[in-house]
Amino acid sequence: MQGLNVFEKGIGYLWACLSLYTGECAYLCLYAAALVYICLRGSRREKEIFIPCSVFLILTVYNPVAPVILDKFFDVNNEYYRFFWLLPVIFLVPYLFAKLILSAAKGTDRVTISLLILCICLVSGKYVYSDGLKLATNIYKMPDELIKISEVIHDDSDAEYPKAFLEYEYNMQMRQYDPKILLTIDREDYLYAAGNTYTDEMLNDEMHPQYRLLAALVKMQPVEEEAFLDALEATKTEYVVLNRNNPRTSFLLIAGLKKVQETENHIVFKYSIKEPYDFELVDYSVVY
Repeated sequence: MQGLNVFEKGIGYLWACLSLYTGECAYLCLYAAALVYICLRGSRREKEIFIPCSVFLILTVYNPVAPVILDKFFDVNNEYYRFFWLLPVIFLVPYLFAKLILSAAKGTDRVTISLLILCICLVSGKYVYSDGLKLATNIYKMPDELIKISEVIHDDSDAEYPKAFLEYEYNMQMRQYDPKILLTIDREDYLYAAGNTYTDEMLNDEMHPQYRLLAALVKMQPVEEEAFLDALEATKTEYVVLNRNNPRTSFLLIAGLKKVQETENHIVFKYSIKEPYDFELVDYSVVY
Protein backbone atom coordinates (compact mmCIF):
# COMPACT_ATOMS: atom_id res chain seq x y z
CA MET A 1 0.00 0.00 0.00
CA GLN A 2 1.19 3.51 -0.77
CA GLY A 3 3.70 4.73 1.82
CA LEU A 4 3.55 1.51 3.85
CA ASN A 5 5.76 -1.54 3.82
CA VAL A 6 4.95 -4.96 5.24
CA PHE A 7 8.60 -5.61 6.03
CA GLU A 8 8.76 -2.50 8.21
CA LYS A 9 5.29 -2.65 9.79
CA GLY A 10 4.98 -6.41 10.30
CA ILE A 11 1.68 -7.38 11.90
CA GLY A 12 0.91 -3.68 12.33
CA TYR A 13 0.61 -3.33 8.55
CA LEU A 14 -3.10 -4.21 8.53
CA TRP A 15 -4.01 -1.65 11.18
CA ALA A 16 -1.92 1.04 9.47
CA CYS A 17 -3.68 0.37 6.15
CA LEU A 18 -7.14 0.52 7.69
CA SER A 19 -6.24 3.70 9.59
CA LEU A 20 -5.39 5.45 6.33
CA TYR A 21 -8.80 4.56 4.93
CA THR A 22 -10.99 4.99 8.01
CA GLY A 23 -9.22 7.52 10.19
CA GLU A 24 -9.01 5.74 13.53
CA CYS A 25 -10.85 2.61 12.36
CA ALA A 26 -14.12 3.86 13.90
CA TYR A 27 -16.23 2.25 11.17
CA LEU A 28 -14.54 -1.07 11.77
CA CYS A 29 -15.47 -0.78 15.46
CA LEU A 30 -19.09 -0.09 14.49
CA TYR A 31 -18.99 -3.18 12.29
CA ALA A 32 -17.72 -5.26 15.21
CA ALA A 33 -20.47 -3.89 17.47
CA ALA A 34 -23.12 -4.61 14.84
CA LEU A 35 -21.80 -8.14 14.48
CA VAL A 36 -22.06 -8.71 18.24
CA TYR A 37 -25.66 -7.46 18.14
CA ILE A 38 -26.50 -9.88 15.31
CA CYS A 39 -24.99 -12.75 17.27
CA LEU A 40 -27.03 -11.92 20.37
CA ARG A 41 -30.28 -10.47 19.03
CA GLY A 42 -30.36 -11.21 15.33
CA SER A 43 -32.81 -13.52 13.62
CA ARG A 44 -31.81 -16.92 12.35
CA ARG A 45 -31.74 -15.63 8.75
CA GLU A 46 -29.55 -12.66 9.70
CA LYS A 47 -27.10 -14.94 11.49
CA GLU A 48 -26.93 -17.22 8.43
CA ILE A 49 -26.13 -14.25 6.20
CA PHE A 50 -23.71 -12.20 8.30
CA ILE A 51 -21.89 -14.55 10.69
CA PRO A 52 -20.22 -17.03 8.22
CA CYS A 53 -18.77 -14.30 6.01
CA SER A 54 -17.63 -12.32 9.07
CA VAL A 55 -15.83 -15.33 10.52
CA PHE A 56 -14.11 -15.82 7.16
CA LEU A 57 -13.00 -12.16 7.09
CA ILE A 58 -11.67 -12.32 10.66
CA LEU A 59 -9.61 -15.42 9.84
CA THR A 60 -8.24 -14.01 6.58
CA VAL A 61 -8.20 -10.35 5.57
CA TYR A 62 -8.69 -8.96 9.10
CA ASN A 63 -6.06 -11.28 10.50
CA PRO A 64 -2.94 -9.14 11.18
CA VAL A 65 -0.71 -12.11 10.39
CA ALA A 66 -2.27 -12.55 6.92
CA PRO A 67 -0.41 -9.73 5.09
CA VAL A 68 2.90 -10.89 6.56
CA ILE A 69 2.33 -14.42 5.24
CA LEU A 70 1.01 -13.21 1.88
CA ASP A 71 4.06 -11.00 1.43
CA LYS A 72 6.18 -14.15 1.38
CA PHE A 73 4.46 -15.18 -1.85
CA PHE A 74 3.09 -11.92 -3.29
CA ASP A 75 4.28 -8.32 -3.13
CA VAL A 76 1.30 -6.92 -1.21
CA ASN A 77 3.05 -3.53 -0.97
CA ASN A 78 1.98 -2.91 -4.55
CA GLU A 79 -1.71 -3.33 -3.73
CA TYR A 80 -4.14 -1.35 -1.65
CA TYR A 81 -5.82 -3.00 1.32
CA ARG A 82 -9.33 -2.04 0.25
CA PHE A 83 -11.06 -4.00 2.96
CA PHE A 84 -13.13 -1.00 3.98
CA TRP A 85 -15.25 -1.52 0.85
CA LEU A 86 -15.86 -5.21 1.36
CA LEU A 87 -19.61 -5.75 1.07
CA PRO A 88 -20.27 -7.36 4.49
CA VAL A 89 -18.55 -4.45 6.23
CA ILE A 90 -20.22 -1.52 4.48
CA PHE A 91 -23.62 -3.23 4.39
CA LEU A 92 -24.07 -4.51 7.95
CA VAL A 93 -23.81 -1.19 9.82
CA PRO A 94 -26.44 0.76 7.82
CA TYR A 95 -28.64 -2.36 7.72
CA LEU A 96 -28.62 -2.58 11.51
CA PHE A 97 -29.23 1.16 11.91
CA ALA A 98 -32.24 0.95 9.60
CA LYS A 99 -33.55 -2.10 11.46
CA LEU A 100 -33.30 -0.35 14.83
CA ILE A 101 -35.21 2.67 13.54
CA LEU A 102 -37.97 0.67 11.84
CA SER A 103 -38.38 -1.68 14.81
CA ALA A 104 -39.34 1.19 17.12
CA ALA A 105 -43.04 1.06 17.92
CA LYS A 106 -43.82 4.76 18.33
CA GLY A 107 -42.91 7.80 16.29
CA THR A 108 -41.16 9.45 19.22
CA ASP A 109 -39.07 6.33 19.77
CA ARG A 110 -38.01 6.38 16.12
CA VAL A 111 -36.99 10.01 16.41
CA THR A 112 -34.99 9.29 19.56
CA ILE A 113 -33.22 6.28 18.01
CA SER A 114 -32.55 8.23 14.82
CA LEU A 115 -30.95 11.06 16.82
CA LEU A 116 -28.79 8.60 18.75
CA ILE A 117 -27.63 6.97 15.53
CA LEU A 118 -26.91 10.41 14.05
CA CYS A 119 -24.80 11.26 17.10
CA ILE A 120 -22.89 7.99 16.76
CA CYS A 121 -22.15 8.75 13.10
CA LEU A 122 -21.01 12.29 13.90
CA VAL A 123 -18.74 11.19 16.73
CA SER A 124 -17.33 8.23 14.81
CA GLY A 125 -16.41 10.08 11.65
CA LYS A 126 -14.89 13.25 10.28
CA TYR A 127 -16.99 16.22 9.31
CA VAL A 128 -17.32 16.60 5.55
CA TYR A 129 -16.27 20.26 5.72
CA SER A 130 -13.79 19.93 8.59
CA ASP A 131 -11.03 21.23 6.32
CA GLY A 132 -13.20 24.09 5.09
CA LEU A 133 -15.57 24.45 2.17
CA LYS A 134 -13.62 24.44 -1.07
CA LEU A 135 -15.51 25.52 -4.16
CA ALA A 136 -14.41 24.34 -7.59
CA THR A 137 -12.83 27.08 -9.69
CA ASN A 138 -13.62 25.43 -13.03
CA ILE A 139 -16.12 22.99 -14.52
CA TYR A 140 -13.51 20.20 -14.56
CA LYS A 141 -13.00 20.43 -10.77
CA MET A 142 -9.27 20.30 -11.35
CA PRO A 143 -6.55 22.70 -10.19
CA ASP A 144 -6.32 25.71 -12.50
CA GLU A 145 -2.56 25.22 -12.63
CA LEU A 146 -2.97 21.67 -13.94
CA ILE A 147 -5.10 22.98 -16.80
CA LYS A 148 -2.48 25.65 -17.49
CA ILE A 149 0.28 23.02 -17.62
CA SER A 150 -1.76 20.99 -20.09
CA GLU A 151 -2.14 24.04 -22.32
CA VAL A 152 1.57 24.85 -22.11
CA ILE A 153 2.56 21.33 -23.17
CA HIS A 154 0.13 21.19 -26.10
CA ASP A 155 1.09 24.67 -27.30
CA ASP A 156 4.79 23.80 -27.26
CA SER A 157 4.71 20.26 -28.62
CA ASP A 158 4.34 19.30 -32.28
CA ALA A 159 2.94 15.90 -31.32
CA GLU A 160 -0.77 15.28 -30.91
CA TYR A 161 -0.04 13.01 -27.95
CA PRO A 162 3.00 14.40 -26.09
CA LYS A 163 4.46 12.34 -23.27
CA ALA A 164 5.20 13.86 -19.88
CA PHE A 165 6.61 13.01 -16.48
CA LEU A 166 4.60 14.65 -13.69
CA GLU A 167 4.80 14.37 -9.93
CA TYR A 168 2.38 11.97 -8.28
CA GLU A 169 -0.65 14.18 -7.57
CA TYR A 170 -0.67 15.86 -10.96
CA ASN A 171 0.11 12.55 -12.63
CA MET A 172 -3.10 11.07 -11.17
CA GLN A 173 -5.17 14.15 -12.03
CA MET A 174 -3.82 14.62 -15.55
CA ARG A 175 -5.00 11.17 -16.63
CA GLN A 176 -8.51 12.23 -15.66
CA TYR A 177 -8.37 15.66 -17.27
CA ASP A 178 -6.36 15.32 -20.47
CA PRO A 179 -6.11 11.89 -22.13
CA LYS A 180 -4.05 13.40 -24.95
CA ILE A 181 -1.07 13.79 -22.63
CA LEU A 182 0.60 10.41 -22.30
CA LEU A 183 2.02 9.67 -18.86
CA THR A 184 5.51 8.23 -18.49
CA ILE A 185 4.85 6.75 -15.06
CA ASP A 186 1.85 4.56 -14.34
CA ARG A 187 0.09 4.27 -11.01
CA GLU A 188 1.75 1.01 -9.96
CA ASP A 189 5.25 2.38 -10.46
CA TYR A 190 4.41 5.42 -8.35
CA LEU A 191 2.97 3.25 -5.59
CA TYR A 192 6.16 1.20 -5.54
CA ALA A 193 8.31 4.34 -5.40
CA ALA A 194 6.33 5.63 -2.41
CA GLY A 195 7.63 2.92 -0.11
CA ASN A 196 10.81 1.60 -1.69
CA THR A 197 14.21 2.64 -2.97
CA TYR A 198 15.82 1.46 -6.19
CA THR A 199 18.77 -0.89 -6.18
CA ASP A 200 21.70 -0.63 -8.60
CA GLU A 201 20.33 -3.67 -10.39
CA MET A 202 16.99 -1.95 -10.93
CA LEU A 203 18.65 1.26 -12.13
CA ASN A 204 20.63 -0.73 -14.71
CA ASP A 205 17.53 -2.57 -15.92
CA GLU A 206 17.10 -1.56 -19.57
CA MET A 207 13.61 -3.08 -19.61
CA HIS A 208 12.39 -0.53 -17.06
CA PRO A 209 14.06 2.83 -17.77
CA GLN A 210 11.31 4.60 -15.78
CA TYR A 211 13.03 3.38 -12.61
CA ARG A 212 15.84 5.83 -13.23
CA LEU A 213 13.41 8.72 -13.63
CA LEU A 214 11.62 7.88 -10.38
CA ALA A 215 14.89 7.34 -8.54
CA ALA A 216 16.25 10.72 -9.63
CA LEU A 217 13.12 12.89 -9.40
CA VAL A 218 11.06 11.23 -6.66
CA LYS A 219 13.45 9.29 -4.41
CA MET A 220 16.29 11.81 -4.86
CA GLN A 221 18.76 8.99 -5.46
CA PRO A 222 21.96 9.76 -7.37
CA VAL A 223 21.55 9.02 -11.08
CA GLU A 224 24.12 9.95 -13.72
CA GLU A 225 22.99 12.58 -16.21
CA GLU A 226 23.64 10.35 -19.20
CA ALA A 227 21.67 7.49 -17.69
CA PHE A 228 18.83 9.88 -16.90
CA LEU A 229 18.73 11.23 -20.46
CA ASP A 230 18.83 7.68 -21.84
CA ALA A 231 15.77 6.92 -19.72
CA LEU A 232 13.94 9.94 -21.14
CA GLU A 233 14.82 8.79 -24.65
CA ALA A 234 13.84 5.19 -24.00
CA THR A 235 10.47 6.19 -22.57
CA LYS A 236 10.00 8.92 -25.22
CA THR A 237 9.38 11.48 -22.51
CA GLU A 238 9.32 14.96 -23.98
CA TYR A 239 8.29 16.98 -20.93
CA VAL A 240 9.11 16.93 -17.23
CA VAL A 241 6.97 18.95 -14.83
CA LEU A 242 8.31 19.55 -11.33
CA ASN A 243 7.29 21.67 -8.39
CA ARG A 244 9.42 24.80 -8.02
CA ASN A 245 10.60 23.54 -4.63
CA ASN A 246 11.78 20.22 -6.00
CA PRO A 247 15.57 20.12 -5.42
CA ARG A 248 16.11 18.30 -8.74
CA THR A 249 15.15 21.26 -10.94
CA SER A 250 18.80 22.31 -11.20
CA PHE A 251 19.73 18.74 -12.13
CA LEU A 252 17.41 18.92 -15.15
CA LEU A 253 19.00 22.14 -16.36
CA ILE A 254 22.49 20.73 -15.95
CA ALA A 255 21.41 17.59 -17.83
CA GLY A 256 20.42 19.78 -20.78
CA LEU A 257 16.65 20.12 -20.51
CA LYS A 258 15.18 23.49 -21.46
CA LYS A 259 12.76 25.47 -19.37
CA VAL A 260 9.56 25.96 -21.38
CA GLN A 261 7.49 27.97 -18.93
CA GLU A 262 6.90 28.52 -15.25
CA THR A 263 3.45 28.45 -13.72
CA GLU A 264 2.49 29.52 -10.23
CA ASN A 265 4.08 26.55 -8.47
CA HIS A 266 5.58 24.39 -11.22
CA ILE A 267 8.18 24.45 -13.97
CA VAL A 268 7.70 22.76 -17.33
CA PHE A 269 10.96 21.37 -18.78
CA LYS A 270 11.46 19.99 -22.29
CA TYR A 271 13.72 17.24 -23.52
CA SER A 272 14.39 17.12 -27.26
CA ILE A 273 13.78 13.52 -28.27
CA LYS A 274 16.36 12.26 -30.73
CA GLU A 275 14.00 9.85 -32.43
CA PRO A 276 10.43 11.19 -32.21
CA TYR A 277 7.61 8.72 -32.56
CA ASP A 278 3.98 8.99 -33.60
CA PHE A 279 1.54 7.57 -31.10
CA GLU A 280 -1.56 6.05 -32.67
CA LEU A 281 -4.72 5.10 -30.85
CA VAL A 282 -5.78 1.48 -31.13
CA ASP A 283 -8.76 1.10 -33.43
CA TYR A 284 -11.42 -0.80 -31.53
CA SER A 285 -14.14 -0.05 -34.05
CA VAL A 286 -13.59 -3.44 -35.69
CA VAL A 287 -14.01 -6.44 -33.44
CA TYR A 288 -12.63 -9.69 -34.75
